[in-house]
Amino acid sequence: MGEEPVSGPLGRIALVGTGGTISAWSPATLDLTGYTEAEDQRLTLAELVAAVPDLERVAEVVRIPAEAGPSHALDLAGLLGVAGEVRRARERPGVRGVVVAHGTNTLEELAFLLDLVLGPGTPVVLTAAMRPLSALSGDGPLNLVNAARVALCPAAAGRGALVVVDDAIWSARRVAKTGTAGTGAFGGLGPLGEVDPGGQVRFRFAEEHSAPTLPVTETTPVPRVDVVVSYPGADGALIDAAVAAGARGLVSAGTGAGFPTPAEATALRRAAEAGVVVCQSYRGASGGVRPSARLRADGFVAGQDLSPYKCRVLLALALAAGAGRAGIQDLFDTFGGR
Repeated sequence: MGEEPVSGPLGRIALVGTGGTISAWSPATLDLTGYTEAEDQRLTLAELVAAVPDLERVAEVVRIPAEAGPSHALDLAGLLGVAGEVRRARERPGVRGVVVAHGTNTLEELAFLLDLVLGPGTPVVLTAAMRPLSALSGDGPLNLVNAARVALCPAAAGRGALVVVDDAIWSARRVAKTGTAGTGAFGGLGPLGEVDPGGQVRFRFAEEHSAPTLPVTETTPVPRVDVVVSYPGADGALIDAAVAAGARGLVSAGTGAGFPTPAEATALRRAAEAGVVVCQSYRGASGGVRPSARLRADGFVAGQDLSPYKCRVLLALALAAGAGRAGIQDLFDTFGGR
């Protein structure tokens, strides 16, 4: 991929663009939902930067186009490809921070994946938009500028991958897309800080971040891991189907604090006995599943505080790295135990 610097006074960032609503365009300024990310309705990264001239006031930008398109179309291998671009972007001469412009639909998965596979070093900040760039009161331009501000902030170092949307700064472990529309569509267990109206980056909380880096790159084969969500009366058909399809890992999004139905529990034990690593998670908006005698007896991994979808990312990458069940539980305790 090529790179083109754009002059700016405060510091150099690498901007990795993967597409998404932040680069989408519609001929109608009131089109907030009917736009698409078709090739002829999506700006190139150069056009995106040109459309946000204030970005040049806060950073010198090195543009790095990555595989573009709807974020929900990317699989884990595709997300690891983005991670490879970010890893190389951090090595560019003079780069003090990396900003990743991504689609909102899988922003939390990409952020968490980057947190798992990138070592400490140059800050990495992800951002996105809920409204296309052409929209009246679009949120993308300010999100992009604020992400650059955070990426250049010395206090961002050592915090892992961060997400900046709607003025808030989120850690990769805690952020989640909680709404389907509106600029306040992201939530979680609380932001780490914010970018105030004057452009000042303010971190309010310090989150411990000492996670090891998983040795997984874009060339590492990633095994199939499926998520099965529990509901009243669910049987084991979907679990058995996932195993038959070749799943090496399963995440059970159980009711309450991680309870599948009796029929699902039987199917999950059957899967574990066949060598599939089962992670017990929960389907609620907050909480967690802790290690317990019941889970240990069944041979299941406890997903801790992580959502089912982040459990899937961690479980897949852990299996790709060759970790066994005990090592996988250690990883969940490290990444999701707080």
